Amino acid sequence: MDLEILKDFNSYTNNKWQLKSFDERQAELISQKFDTSYLIAKLFSIRQISVDDISSYLNPTLKDNIPDPNILVDMDKACERLLAAIKNKEKIAIIGDYDVDGSTSTSCLIKYFKSINVEVIYHIPDRFSEGYGPNKKTFQSFKDQNINIIFTLDCGTLAYEEIKFAKENCMDVIVIDHHQAEINLPEAYAMINPNRLDDTTKLGYLAAVGVTFMFIIGLNRKLRENNWFNDSLKEPNIIALLDMVSLGTICDVVPLIGINRLLVQKGLEVFSKNSNTGLAALIEKANISNKISTYDLGYKLGPRINAGGRLGKSKHGTELLTSEDSLEAKKLAAELDNFNKERQTIEAHILKSAIESLTTEQLEKKIIFAFGQDWHEGVIGIIASRIKQKFNKPCIVFSSKNGIAKGSGRSVKGIDLGNLIIAATQKGIITQGGGHAMAAGLTIDEDKISNLQDFIEGRLTGNEQLSENIENYADSIINISAINTELYDDINQLGPFGSNNEEPNFIIKSTKITFIKEFGDNHIRCGLNSDIDKNVEGIAFRSKNTPLGDAIMVNKGKQVSLYGKIKVNEWGGRRIPQLYIEDIGKEIK
Repeated sequence: MDLEILKDFNSYTNNKWQLKSFDERQAELISQKFDTSYLIAKLFSIRQISVDDISSYLNPTLKDNIPDPNILVDMDKACERLLAAIKNKEKIAIIGDYDVDGSTSTSCLIKYFKSINVEVIYHIPDRFSEGYGPNKKTFQSFKDQNINIIFTLDCGTLAYEEIKFAKENCMDVIVIDHHQAEINLPEAYAMINPNRLDDTTKLGYLAAVGVTFMFIIGLNRKLRENNWFNDSLKEPNIIALLDMVSLGTICDVVPLIGINRLLVQKGLEVFSKNSNTGLAALIEKANISNKISTYDLGYKLGPRINAGGRLGKSKHGTELLTSEDSLEAKKLAAELDNFNKERQTIEAHILKSAIESLTTEQLEKKIIFAFGQDWHEGVIGIIASRIKQKFNKPCIVFSSKNGIAKGSGRSVKGIDLGNLIIAATQKGIITQGGGHAMAAGLTIDEDKISNLQDFIEGRLTGNEQLSENIENYADSIINISAINTELYDDINQLGPFGSNNEEPNFIIKSTKITFIKEFGDNHIRCGLNSDIDKNVEGIAFRSKNTPLGDAIMVNKGKQVSLYGKIKVNEWGGRRIPQLYIEDIGKEIK
């Protein structure tokens, strides 16, 4: 198919279809050297994975790929402090964020300390009564309990006053975080954050749980070097923590490249051992019966853990992940499942209100703002994500009460929302705010929301990343008859997939929609037929009464082209190939 024709091709939903470019000579070389199909070789070329790197990409090892933790600023300093604290039996506390990244970070550190017989207490702030990050009240409570060292996990980078308070009260704060930092840092004893401006490691894509795991590696090595482990205290298996590391990494939607891809790949292997009591209970409650996938982490396990923090039960996720009692774990998993159902009901109501509130003028802005009085703060981040997906623009959703608005934003590729929020904070527009490239949170006076939108609009003027239509980039054009379980397995050699290592998308040319059936929560299932009578199941999620769903409906019995991802449904011992449909267009011969 000629690239120029696809440039001009518009789908029924008015999106643009574009083939990704690749090096044909490199693809030929990869295909020959590794005895793989040209299509799979093409996928490697598109991702710019060199011939020399393919073997290690397919079979990466932690030993060869995890860097020395001490390359991170303040890492060795923090590990030395903990070595002294452990020897002197000093009291240690943890403050973790209430989302999945924070819960998994906290749980990893708790489980590691327990494995080396070190007692630790922890606190997960309540989203509504305490807000994000550490606070003086909690630090005072730690002081009253004679705590010497405080970890802040997935938070603390911008906690200037709180950390100053801790220092004045003779408590050493060790920040382990990944959020964007300013030039001036809080007076922490150590700040391990690859996104601090003086850190040159280029590991800023790590989630907080990834940074926490690096700290655990560093501390474990420090203890080993000091002969801490012996016959009575065996060196712990820190690899066993990677199930939680992979969960936090996927749910924080950080780039799935480099170390992150390795951590998730190895984490999925740990999941297969079912060794974490809490996760095993949650997997059972989520009705996951097949091999755990990144989809399960991001869309089944993660939302349930997050639901506790969203509905005022911030400790539930950490309690589950650190539980070693199967009955307690099942109880917590059931409660989180119920919280998630309640969250879905609240979310659906507010999403409807938010979309209905958006005017044509607001939708023409480069960033979408949605605003409501007393909207549930626990779901505004999800609402921002849904609106972002629907309109392909960054979005911030605000919930206001008594003139103060809490905002949660989600961004699109190429627009660093965290930096924009920090810049607005420095300008005095925002009371408090921070985040990373794809997500941010803030507090602002209600009457300054329009000022914030004007500020961000100005910063985004001329940004070529923003476009009116979504561009659907495809890795290749194939026939429906090519879709089978073998192709799916070959494609997944390039996984695990996620942000910045996107799952391949394909254009399926000239296929006939043979039947259509609605199911579940506004989903559509259809039959896809090739010219050799091979049938493949097509699924279009949340597509009923959308431009995509309407286009599928009116094309029943007709020849069309489709854009989507190849999947396999494992059910009852069978593996059924599927196409997850994301767009539909006119027939391409």
